[in-house]
Amino acid sequence: MTGAGDEADGDGDEALLEQAGRGDGAAFGRLFRAHADAVYAYCFHRLGTWSAAEDATSVVFLEAWRRRADVVTVSVSGSGTGRCGPGCSGWPRT
Repeated sequence: MTGAGDEADGDGDEALLEQAGRGDGAAFGRLFRAHADAVYAYCFHRLGTWSAAEDATSVVFLEAWRRRADVVTVSVSGSGTGRCGPGCSGWPRT
């Protein structure tokens, strides 16, 4: 998917989220480049095929852009593991 995992770091993500929430496409692009590989890998793990994971990753970031003004940041401790959210739960696992 991408190869720029260091484009945004944990400290910079909050500022980028704030900027993206105001409609800054460049900030959202940096977030995408920093996190798309992880989202893609997670979707593959949950869905079982690369093509489904690619589609789900696209949906995740499309919905993130559409709902960017609604984002609330929270502190996450540990690995951040959890259930697949509403954007991914409707995808069939093969």
